[in-house]
Amino acid sequence: MAVPEPDGMSQISEYGTKFAADVAVARLAEYGIESSVFGDPAHSVAPHHVTQPGFVLLVLDDTVEDALEVLDLPANHEAEALDQQLYRRRFDDRPGWFKGFAYLLLLAAPVPWLIMAVILATMALKALFP
Repeated sequence: MAVPEPDGMSQISEYGTKFAADVAVARLAEYGIESSVFGDPAHSVAPHHVTQPGFVLLVLDDTVEDALEVLDLPANHEAEALDQQLYRRRFDDRPGWFKGFAYLLLLAAPVPWLIMAVILATMALKALFP
């Protein structure tokens, strides 16, 4: 998400949920590091109207290294990035196994109905033409 960074603040991470961003702010506050979360204000009132998903964590420029150390971002950030890649990708860009499983789930709904329709049709034909 493109964030207009205020003077003296730098973006250090992006979170998928407001709760995860607030947890990071609380962890930083324990160590006396000032931080703030930037996100779409519609998220708390009408999440279906959110135009830019994600919440950006901003810290003061002189505390960036300390904040990165406190949050241990290289390990956590990779897991968060993996989640965002999974949930924010187009269907055509997903792996083949995922698309195959999705198609299998789509077929799981009409197939029992089709089987029942064939059974009912054969029973009706047998009843009409003994």
